[in-house]
Amino acid sequence: MALIKLENVKKVFKQGELKTEVLKGINLEIERGEFVAIMGPSGSGKSTLMYILGCLDRPTSGKYYLDGKDVLEMTDDELSGLRSRYIGFIFQAFYLIPYLNVLDNVLLPTEYLDSSVKRKLFEKISPKEKAVQLLERLGMKDRMDYKPEQLSGGQKQRTAIARALMNSPEIILADEPTGQLDSASGRAVMEIFKELNEEGKTVIVVTHDPNTASYAKRVIEIADGRIKV
Repeated sequence: MALIKLENVKKVFKQGELKTEVLKGINLEIERGEFVAIMGPSGSGKSTLMYILGCLDRPTSGKYYLDGKDVLEMTDDELSGLRSRYIGFIFQAFYLIPYLNVLDNVLLPTEYLDSSVKRKLFEKISPKEKAVQLLERLGMKDRMDYKPEQLSGGQKQRTAIARALMNSPEIILADEPTGQLDSASGRAVMEIFKELNEEGKTVIVVTHDPNTASYAKRVIEIADGRIKV
């Protein structure tokens, strides 16, 4: 059974009488443990598709199954729990909380876990211990007390990756993760994704950059709201 399965997914945005069909019948399967790049130009629908994959938006019609669960039948609270448990998000703009230091930014996702899930997830290691381990692995242990404004772009993205990994998600979903980085930092970030995939994580990268997409094992091209075949 595919980890992710989309069947004839469409997305229509309405503004008054105007209707814009952004996704025009997406059929897609992603297996557990894949490294996939979703690639397309601006306006292709790739960001809308990413928001649907990440359970941040709902399609207008069609079906979405995540690990066999019918996402569209879930309540908002159930979707929030699903996101917290299954998906680690990494964005181009980082979205670090400016008044929190690196360690507290990484710990933030644990605050939204259901208490029973949190106890099970951190049965053998405390959230703080795991956060420190992740930051050490990503070369950020000596920056734990720094605020985001004190970090370089590459350091911000490493912090965002650590934050995405805190709840041990099945899926890493990254939107233009190298978009604000210099080429060396971008390569370093993509090598981290490659390592995570080799360890069994399902990695989905949304990008317009061929160099970023080249790290993936499968590239899905989208144009005008349709997957190119």
